[in-house]
Parts: sequence; structure tokens; C-alpha cells
Amino acid sequence: YNGYKGRDFMKIIRDRENKVYTPKNRLLGNCFTVLTDNAAFYYEFVPNNAEALILCDSLEYVEEVIQEFRFYNFHITVFYNQDHTFYRSFDPVFTFKLPIKIIQPSQFFIDEEKLKVIEEYIQPEEIFIPVTIIHDEYVCLDGHTRLFYLYKNDCKMVNVYMDKPFPYIQDFIYLAKENNIFNISGLKLLSHEEYDIYWNGFCDDYFGKKTEI
Repeated sequence: YNGYKGRDFMKIIRDRENKVYTPKNRLLGNCFTVLTDNAAFYYEFVPNNAEALILCDSLEYVEEVIQEFRFYNFHITVFYNQDHTFYRSFDPVFTFKLPIKIIQPSQFFIDEEKLKVIEEYIQPEEIFIPVTIIHDEYVCLDGHTRLFYLYKNDCKMVNVYMDKPFPYIQDFIYLAKENNIFNISGLKLLSHEEYDIYWNGFCDDYFGKKTEI
């Protein structure tokens, strides 16, 4: 996220590198650094099902950061200050369970390094996956690594919630099926370096061509 608040430039980074954060939340993508013209602000979220504790050094940009956090965790709707007092809430998001084997992926590969982080820090019951319905089938919008972790550990069901599909998702579904990927078991596990080359490289090329049109 890039923008302006008043006269100050503001950029929000989903920060997986800064050691100011605790390792678990940093590696799971629950930490956000806000950069302005003359300062940096640090926000860390501690999720617990539909709730999250906010750890931060300033509430100056907390509203913007919550919106960024909920882009990846829309099912989390209640937020507390670091002293555990209530901060704010959103409308509840309905969650339900689906058989893992019926969910169509919209991605082709799994990053082995990300999978190891999830194996170390997450329990199966903590996982919630955003899905949408396209042509009468449930499609995974995000969280493929978490879904793969459940499959690998012989889990049959996953907690899900409905979310809006991203642009061009039907292209990704088509290409997944062209590569014989019809459920999470079809995704190929790659090293972090291979994942960067094949998946990130594919996305850069795909969206680069869309920009040129």
C-alpha cells in the first residue's frame, strides 16, 4: 500500500524480515512496517481464530494497517489493543468447513521454505482459507501452502470463508487444470529458489503482458 495521510507520504510493507518482530508472526506474514517521510512505525498482529491482538508503538496508522492485514485475513473481525482492551470490530464473517479434496487451486507450486514455516508455527485448527465459487466449484484464492500442509498431514477438512475473486483468476484456474491440477495434491513442491523462478517469474510475465495490452 502506498498513499498519503495529510501531507506525509506513507507506505505499508508486509514485513517478513525485520527482527523487531517476533519470529512466528514475522514469518507468517502478520507484521507490517509503515514508512513515512521521516519515521517508521511497527505493527504486529497476534491472531486467535476471528480475533487479533495489535502490538504496536503508535496508533497513528493502525486503521490503514488493519485493512492491509485483513486483505490476507478477512475472517478476523475483532481487534484488541496490546493491553487486551477492545479496539474495534467489523461485521462477522461466516466460516464453514469444506473437504480439502474438492477445492480447486489457482496456483501451481508450493514453496518448500514457506511450508517449513507453517509446519513449525501453525496448528491445523488455526487455518482458515479464502475461497470463491466459479462454475459451481470452490476455488482457493490464497493460502495454498497452508492447504498443502493440511493435505500432507492427512487432514480431510479445512475451515474456509467466502471472499471476492481477484482479477484474471479464471486464467489461473484454466492453466492449473491444463497442468492436471484439480486439487491441492497436484501442486508441485519446489525449493525457495525454484519457486521464485517458476511461480514469481510466471506471475511477473503474466501481469507484465496484461499491462502491455
